[in-house]
Amino acid sequence: MKIKKLALLMSGLLIVVGLIAGVAKAAAYNQWSWFKGTYWIVPPNGIYSVYHVERDNSFVVTRGQTVFAITDYFNGYFTGSVVVKITETEATSCQFVLGQVTPEGKVFMTMYNANTGAVNNYPIGTMVLKDDQWTMVNQMTSPAQGGTISHWAYMIQSKPGDGFYEHLPFVNQSIPEFLASCPPGPMIKNPL
Repeated sequence: MKIKKLALLMSGLLIVVGLIAGVAKAAAYNQWSWFKGTYWIVPPNGIYSVYHVERDNSFVVTRGQTVFAITDYFNGYFTGSVVVKITETEATSCQFVLGQVTPEGKVFMTMYNANTGAVNNYPIGTMVLKDDQWTMVNQMTSPAQGGTISHWAYMIQSKPGDGFYEHLPFVNQSIPEFLASCPPGPMIKNPL
């Protein structure tokens, strides 16, 4: 009888441990769910990139601003619009992002042309706690007019009411003004 009680107790304990492990795994997939509805910008010290000019094989410092407007999040995936403006073109580039963020904070993204759906590049990054704030340290190299552009930055979150939300570095526009020239980011369809 004692063996049956012990076996029953052990069985119950294993079930509880299994439930706790399942909850912990589910929480790991959702720990970055707060991304949804956030804005990420390039702060003043990160607005510089290096442009490779193919015709004379030279490297030139350029400036620009990138804003991520995260529109959706599901199970470690996020989507949003990405608006970019760099010195050379002075034109705004509209992109969509499908990103993945692991429980450990590793970030991998695919950037799509918002008009054609063509893939523009594949930035990588890491979520880093800097000065008690989460930063998204991203880096990428992508084709640009007659060459490539390489960039990395500690992208920071900006919220309504902070100075950068009203006056983005380099472009001196508010985030809503800057985003207005591009379509809003897509949502993740989940038929399950």
